[in-house]
Amino acid sequence: MTEKLYYQDPSLLEFDASIQEHRADGTLHEVVLDRTCFFPGGGGQPADRGLLGEARVVDVKERDNEIVHVVDAALGSAGTLVHGAVDAARRQDFMAQHTGQHVLSEALLKVAGLATVSVHFGDETTTIELETPGVSDKIISGAEELANSVIRENRQIRIHDIDPKDVGRFPLRRAPPEVGRLRIVEVDSYDWAACSGLHVASSAQIGLIKIVSQEKIRGRARIHALIGRRAIEDYGRKVSLVQSLTRLLTCGEADIPTRVEELVRSARENEKELGRLRLVSAVADADASIQHAKVLGDVLLIRKDLEGAGPAYLKAFTERVVASPGRVVVTVDRTGDGFQWIVAHSIGARVELPVVIKPIIASTGVRGGGRGAWMQGAGASADGAPQFAGAVEEALARLLR
Repeated sequence: MTEKLYYQDPSLLEFDASIQEHRADGTLHEVVLDRTCFFPGGGGQPADRGLLGEARVVDVKERDNEIVHVVDAALGSAGTLVHGAVDAARRQDFMAQHTGQHVLSEALLKVAGLATVSVHFGDETTTIELETPGVSDKIISGAEELANSVIRENRQIRIHDIDPKDVGRFPLRRAPPEVGRLRIVEVDSYDWAACSGLHVASSAQIGLIKIVSQEKIRGRARIHALIGRRAIEDYGRKVSLVQSLTRLLTCGEADIPTRVEELVRSARENEKELGRLRLVSAVADADASIQHAKVLGDVLLIRKDLEGAGPAYLKAFTERVVASPGRVVVTVDRTGDGFQWIVAHSIGARVELPVVIKPIIASTGVRGGGRGAWMQGAGASADGAPQFAGAVEEALARLLR
């Protein structure tokens, strides 16, 4: 049985121990020590990382009362002494996350009667799933204020190792698991929870709690919280962002929303005007293209290859060409990796476009459809646009000669 130093003193991060077992597991190695500070994970809290000798500890797990250290290099045979060092920043971060989650879960319960269903400690946020479809801004604000007031009061965190028969002494937030002895984590006179995770010594060590978002999942609300240094670092980033925006927008912090709203409105108006000008340009471009049309008896055949003109431009160009009788138009517009195409005419029943174009679509792998005097579609490869347009142009020219 491995001596669990992490429960005796969570602040102890370096230790010396004797190897009890050492076995290879593929490219990794599993090491069992007589004692360890490496926490194998529990209560939703991830396992520690760090070093054993010169080897990196990539995972830690508990197996039959033994703590198994998964390392990336061999360490020696049984009896070898080894020095261990836990990643201090990671340990402190997740202890703050875990204790902060206890404080926040109790705050949500006290403020709005919202019970925590599950928790997850991620590398970016801590999430708490609640038995409700959504949480109002008022509840979030109230829970944050209560949780942070508990942090400011610097309440002691106590660990009670008890027999299950004594569980009635504690007003637990949720029913404990059915195990042997129970480990009760108490935030002084505020919250009690059965938990196998590691925790900070006092609430002030949590630092800060800020709920940043929520989502709906399986009919429940999942809130995302930044706790401890994560919240403080995020605040620093937000301050830098606001300072950058005030310089770029040449306004005070309080005026940023109004200034951004003005810019968005102006951008929309400009985009609308730009769209109108594009259509005017499409009409002018269509009129100019008539001058270079291929004359096939009493029919003018116009082909136009465009680059990134957009669907509105493509449509306006085509409509302008066939607005007068006796015209056939083949247009392609290469956009990114693919292309859009339209083929249309104004020569009555002389040409049924599907009869001409469907065989070309089938042979080139281009998508599209339509009937009568108008067909359109898209191609997956921009490089295929000239080939497709050329094949259609040639087929129509043969038919109209």
